[in-house]
Amino acid sequence: MNVLNWNEVYQQGNPFWDFGSASPELVATVMNQGFPQPGDTALDIGCGGGWESIFLAKCGYHVLGIDIAPDAIRLAQQRAKEAGVHVDFRQGNVLQLPIEDETIDFITDRGCLHIIPEKDQTTYVHEVARVLKPGGRFLLRGISQVDKNMFARIQKVSELKEIADNVPDEPLSKEKIERLFGAPSFSLSPILPFEMGGKEISIRANMVLIRKNSQS
Repeated sequence: MNVLNWNEVYQQGNPFWDFGSASPELVATVMNQGFPQPGDTALDIGCGGGWESIFLAKCGYHVLGIDIAPDAIRLAQQRAKEAGVHVDFRQGNVLQLPIEDETIDFITDRGCLHIIPEKDQTTYVHEVARVLKPGGRFLLRGISQVDKNMFARIQKVSELKEIADNVPDEPLSKEKIERLFGAPSFSLSPILPFEMGGKEISIRANMVLIRKNSQS
C-alpha cells in the first residue's frame, strides 16, 4: 500500500467524500441515542473538511476534530467559523492522538480506520480505548468489500489515482470489526451494512456503534 499525501488531496480541491453536510448515519445515531449530556465531548477522527464536527458542535458537544492534513484543518476551521460554531480542530496522527486519557464521551470515524495499514490498526484501537471514557460510544463506518469495480467508480469521479492503493487488502468486514473491538474492552451493537455515500459515488460499507466497557 502506497502512502497518499492527504494534504495534497485537499490542495487539489474538495475530495469526493466531502459532500457538504454531516452524514445521515451520524445524524440518525445522535437522534436515536439521545445524547449529548451537558458538558459531553466528541472526537471526530479523520475530520477532513469538518462537516461532522460542525454538526456535533451544533448538537451541543464540545468537539475536537483531528486530521493529518493541515489543509483539511484550515478548511474545517473556515467552515466552522462560517457556521458560527466553535470546534477545536487539531492537526495530528490518529495513531498518536493529541488527547488526554479518558476525556471523550463520543467518537465518530467515517472512513479513517479502513485506510490505515493493517499493521497499525491495533494501535488505532488502543488509542480509541485510551481516550474514550468508560461507557463512551464510538460510531465506526468503513468499506466492507473491496473489488475492482469499486476502484473504477472511485477513479471515475476522482483525479487521485493513488486512492485505490490506500485501501487495505482486508476491509472492515463484520469478522474484522468483531476481532478488533471484542470483549472485554468493548461491546458492539449490531453491525449494519449500508451504502457510504459521497459526491457521485456510493460504496458498500459497514457501520457499528461500539461502547467502551467500564471494566476494560
